[in-house]
Amino acid sequence: MKQSVFTGVACDDRRIANELQAMGYYDEYGSEKSSLMSTLLTAVSGFITWMRWKGEVGVYGCRVGADYARYMEAKVNL
Repeated sequence: MKQSVFTGVACDDRRIANELQAMGYYDEYGSEKSSLMSTLLTAVSGFITWMRWKGEVGVYGCRVGADYARYMEAKVNL
């Protein structure tokens, strides 16, 4: 374990690190696999979005409201 510096005093840093370790701060959990249903819904959502964008570009020659859409997508994806 890499020694973290919290206060600059060695014994206090060790004590704080030991307490954090006891609380599970340094535990690494295995990455949870997404379910098949979740993966399927994500794929369908991406495909619908792609179809909508292709339709907008095909009809109007550009993506309608692209600036506003990017703003809203960035807001949702945070």
